[in-house]
Amino acid sequence: MNDDDYGDMLAYFNGFDSKKNGVLDFSELIKGLGFNLDHERLKDGFNKVDTDNNNLIDFEEFISWWGEHK
Repeated sequence: MNDDDYGDMLAYFNGFDSKKNGVLDFSELIKGLGFNLDHERLKDGFNKVDTDNNNLIDFEEFISWWGEHK
């Protein structure tokens, strides 16, 4: 990932991080999306990104997920 991509992804991540604590919880993800998705399907996706199973997505997990789906 080049510096521009990294900066763009950090800005995107920070846009979801409404609590400004460096991690995303499930409610921030739902709020940040701004549209309705199937709750169960979204939770399944959230859990796949949350690789350390702490019910939070940090930037490293986010970047790792993004790299897999780019």
